[in-house]
Amino acid sequence: MTDPNQPYPGQPYPQQPPAKKKRKIWPWIVIGIPVLLFGGCTVAMVSAVGGDEKATVSSGSSGGAPAANSGPDFPGKLAKDTSAPAGDTITRDNLAYTVTPLEQGSSSIGDYVCSDVTIKNVGDKQNDFNGYMDWSLQDANGAIRNATYAPNHEMLQSGQLAPGGQATGSICFDARQGAAPGTYIVLFKDTFSLSSDRIAWVNTL
Repeated sequence: MTDPNQPYPGQPYPQQPPAKKKRKIWPWIVIGIPVLLFGGCTVAMVSAVGGDEKATVSSGSSGGAPAANSGPDFPGKLAKDTSAPAGDTITRDNLAYTVTPLEQGSSSIGDYVCSDVTIKNVGDKQNDFNGYMDWSLQDANGAIRNATYAPNHEMLQSGQLAPGGQATGSICFDARQGAAPGTYIVLFKDTFSLSSDRIAWVNTL
């Protein structure tokens, strides 16, 4: 007996081609994401390590010469530190930092010391700067403290500088016990760089 629904009576049913197996995507996602992350981190690390240039110091007519013997000594100076007297300009990674001598101040919340900072982009590409996290102060006792807010001062902000652009503001540090006479060092270290190099300005109060 034939099947009335069979399109060609007496002929076997046509064979259907086997369904194609769908390729699983999730293994490629699991493998691909770590590879991309590792590659991005590697590029960032290479950029951070390779971006550090020899610091130069300029004051008056010195015109940006390499810092002789990395500048004047100070207590706690590290091997790769570059220092200059307060008021001089230190240039590194196409950013020129000019830091004025520390001045003491007081308010209703206590005493503080501040420097005015000017950062100028002397390169031909946009560059980042940070007005808080990158700065610290070594006091006359050798204690290193972070920057803080001080009333009546326009604090140095963070952002980006176009080529030729500059930013200006104050960097202040707590001195609630008063600023004892001695040597004070304003320190700068790029928080987002793998380099441990610091640049420093030597003050005497």
